[in-house]
Amino acid sequence: MGRKNSGHKSINKKNIKTAGIVILLGVFLTIVLLLKSGRDTTDTDVLIREENGKNQNIRLVAESEYGEEDIEIELLSRTYSETEIENMKTDFLDELRFSILSENGSFEEIYENLSFPEAVEGYPFTLSYRVRPRGILDSSGAIINDVDEETPIELEITYSLDNFEEKEIIEGIILPQQKSEEELFAKKLRDYIEGENENNRNSKTIILPTQINGVNVKWSKKKSSKVPAIIVLTVVCAGFVLFKDRILSGENEKKRREKIILEYPDFAVKYALLNEAGLTHRQIVDRLGSEYEKKKKDSPIYEEIYKVSIDVKGGVPLTDALESMSKNCGVREITFFVGLINRNIKKGGREISAELRKAADESSSEKREKIRRKAETAGTRLLIPMVFLLIIVFALIMIPAFDSFSF
Repeated sequence: MGRKNSGHKSINKKNIKTAGIVILLGVFLTIVLLLKSGRDTTDTDVLIREENGKNQNIRLVAESEYGEEDIEIELLSRTYSETEIENMKTDFLDELRFSILSENGSFEEIYENLSFPEAVEGYPFTLSYRVRPRGILDSSGAIINDVDEETPIELEITYSLDNFEEKEIIEGIILPQQKSEEELFAKKLRDYIEGENENNRNSKTIILPTQINGVNVKWSKKKSSKVPAIIVLTVVCAGFVLFKDRILSGENEKKRREKIILEYPDFAVKYALLNEAGLTHRQIVDRLGSEYEKKKKDSPIYEEIYKVSIDVKGGVPLTDALESMSKNCGVREITFFVGLINRNIKKGGREISAELRKAADESSSEKREKIRRKAETAGTRLLIPMVFLLIIVFALIMIPAFDSFSF
């Protein structure tokens, strides 16, 4: 039925295949979730509360002589008496200290990052931390900045449960991290450069040392790498290459539709004149198609009529070929035009020429209105360059005038 766009056809097939795969995956995941969420057939008469201070969402099924009843509840976490909390505190604080130390041996010798857990497994307490002085450890316990000497810290831990809350103070000492000779030498190099840069700002140059602590040093300037820029540019270009056809095709399609709308009034009048001259619709299509084939002018609407004539000669019904033309143009005026012709072909009638002329007149009026609006818009857009020109003229007049003044 009519002509087909092979490119669009292949894209549609690909999209259909991809959509099918997505649907199959969705069905598979749905079945898995349904199987996993099926009711547990294990009978139970006991609900066990969580002991970590968290509530549970539980779905129950009660079976009785009246049938089944689904019940959803939020099982609240267990509460503890003061005696139970006191009994837990000692073991909890020991576990907490061990967790905080992480890879360090003791709080008197902290070399590595500490760890601030949100909770200790097996205990229901909620934890929060505060470190003094600030700026040494972050919220996770990691050492932010290396220290050059032993630095005492105070760690305040607040642990709470329901209405219970207490604080635990842990004192520790952060020691300078153990570094290799290479790391120490690199630090001396950086310290030297930063010191010279800060202390000798009145000097035009900074003399770089050729030897530090008996070690010879050769300096060179490292050029900024253009590799990241090339990678970004490559990605951008690749993206443009991938999507340029879609972008350009969209712009070209928009321009094509605008041109069809502009050509439509003259085309409709010409079609009506040929119909009034006694030509049938098929003869009109053949004639207009032959004219386009001879002249080959840049006219999307006549190009579509030419394709209609080719389809009709190939055995496609005229009404179907015109419907394909309407879909390819994607313009309201052509859809109306095709509807008039196909209705006349199927039902007959002598008013087709008058209707075509009326449609052409209405389209001409719309065309003139669009041209008028574009002209008004163009006048508004000209104001911006006119303002710039006014500023330039004003500057050309005023600058020599200021130069002539003597102060």
